[in-house]
Amino acid sequence: MNPAINNFNLKELKGRDARLFQEWKELDSLCSKRKADSPNPLKPSLSYIIRRKNAVGLPTEFEIWYRCKSIVGVEDTPAPRKPIFGYLHKMSVVLPNNYPSADGNPVFTFISDIWHPNIRYSGSFKGHVCLTIKEMGVLASIKDLVLRVERYLKYQMYHAQNTYPYPEDQTVAEWVREEAEPNGWTKFTQEMPQPEQKPQPAPEPQAEAAPAAAAEEKPKKKITLSI
Repeated sequence: MNPAINNFNLKELKGRDARLFQEWKELDSLCSKRKADSPNPLKPSLSYIIRRKNAVGLPTEFEIWYRCKSIVGVEDTPAPRKPIFGYLHKMSVVLPNNYPSADGNPVFTFISDIWHPNIRYSGSFKGHVCLTIKEMGVLASIKDLVLRVERYLKYQMYHAQNTYPYPEDQTVAEWVREEAEPNGWTKFTQEMPQPEQKPQPAPEPQAEAAPAAAAEEKPKKKITLSI
C-alpha cells in the first residue's frame, strides 16, 4: 500500500474529496495485489503513478502502466497485415474538477500506441479511450474502468462493427473485421491447448555386470589311505 494513504481518514473527508480518496484507495489496493502476485514485483501486470493532486493532496490524475501482450500497430505490408505486439502500455486518467457527475466523466487517454477499435490510434484525439458506459463518472469506479481497459488490451472486449455505439477508430475497426478476425489474430491471449504428452516407454533393464571371475581353486591334495 502507498504509505501516503495513511495520511487521510475517510471520516474526515466530505463530498468530492471522499470520492477521490475512495477511488485512490481501491486502485492502490488492486495494484498492490498485482504486485504481490507477480513473479517479478518490480514489473507487476498493473501499476500506477500519481501525476497531479488537488489542494488537499488527493490524486486527480494517474498514469496507469499495463504490462501485458497487446497490439500496438500493424505491419506495413499488403493485406492481410499482421499485428505488431507490445508489452508495456501507459495510460493517463484525468479526473476533472466536476468529477464525479454526469458531465464530469474521467478522461482515459493512452500515451503509448495502442491498436484497438475502441481507442483512437491517430489524429488530434490520439489515444482517447471510448468506454461506452452510461453515467460512468457517477456509478463506475476508476478501478473497474481500469480493469475494463485491461480487457480491451487483451482483446477480450472490443466493438468493431459499424453499429451503435460505433468504434472509436474506424480504420482499426475495419482491420479487425476484414483482416484480424478471419485470421484469428484477435485471439492472441487465449490459452493454446497443450499437445498431448505420449507416455514414454519404460527404459529396458540394464544387464548387471558379470561378477569378477572367482579365483582358481587350488588343486586338492591327494590322500593315500594305508591299510
